[in-house]
Amino acid sequence: MTTVALAHRAQWPVVPVLAAKEARRLVTHPATLVGWGLLAFMFAVNVADAESISAFDMVTTGPTFYPGLFCVLAAHMVTTRDQRAGGGELVGSVPATRQQRVLALLVAASIPALIALGLNVAIRAYFVWQDVYVEAPGVGHVIQGPVTVLGGALLGIMLGLWLPQRVVPVLAMVALVAGSVALSSNENGPGAYLGPLVSWVDWGPYEGRAWYALEAGSPGAHVVYLLGMTGLAGCAAWLRVARVRWPALALSAAFLALAIWGGVTQLP
Repeated sequence: MTTVALAHRAQWPVVPVLAAKEARRLVTHPATLVGWGLLAFMFAVNVADAESISAFDMVTTGPTFYPGLFCVLAAHMVTTRDQRAGGGELVGSVPATRQQRVLALLVAASIPALIALGLNVAIRAYFVWQDVYVEAPGVGHVIQGPVTVLGGALLGIMLGLWLPQRVVPVLAMVALVAGSVALSSNENGPGAYLGPLVSWVDWGPYEGRAWYALEAGSPGAHVVYLLGMTGLAGCAAWLRVARVRWPALALSAAFLALAIWGGVTQLP
């Protein structure tokens, strides 16, 4: 009876079924919920004291700094869940290969990003409705945050496959924050555009007290740069389990070229 049941289940597309379950785990993981909660809290703060600069930053950096960052931890813990529970042998007996399980994780990483995109569109629409913006965020500004949420999830999956130790995602989160702060502090240098956290707001001589202007550069090309870096994280995760590695290596080269093109083109 068990054999018949497993054979019947194996007839269904394994990856979509697993991806749906992994997406639910990613979206509702306690670490991810902390990220969503902080994003909601900061939105409430901005609603109470709406200013053009902070409202703009809610769209450009909010998804990155809150759900995007915590998705690194959530994705790592979801990826290493069975290993930490000592269920490796049990997982190996189910009708799905390791490659299928990892592919399902990579597909599932898109769901938090899509949720972040929906929230970003809604946040922008609210502040436009309230006439808060001096200059409203454009398409590139709205998309970049959700792309970093996808990148955070893929980075967490990659680290979970290569470095499953529990301290690794925490160190990665610290490194991401420190690196973003260091890069963004160099306002006039090209390094300011190479981190995941780019506000695009030029504070000018007013030190953020009033709207001045937008930073020079291309937000659209920055999104391309982020997609290239995100794709590299996904390829690195896939390389860990791939039976044939040359397709992943070829795709890595394509994403690297994309990241280089976007990274250079975005600069003013």
